[in-house]
Amino acid sequence: MGEPGMSSAFAHSHHMPCAECGASVAADQQGDHVCDPERRLEYRLFLLRDEVAGFDEGLRGYLDSAQGRFAQWLAARDRRSEPRS
Repeated sequence: MGEPGMSSAFAHSHHMPCAECGASVAADQQGDHVCDPERRLEYRLFLLRDEVAGFDEGLRGYLDSAQGRFAQWLAARDRRSEPRS
């Protein structure tokens, strides 16, 4: 049995989130559901929000490292040596 005072209505929801886009879909319509491409993209960005938020910090850390400083130097050198049209 569940916790005292908890409703069993939550155990048997009539709607479930789509794993691809996060939309609430009626249980009896799961097979007919078609994800909206824009909603799917927004949902994927939502799932990646922590990684997106940490990108700037990670890049800054890399560029401050010896390997990152070398990569910056190498890129600048390569840009200077490219023939210009």
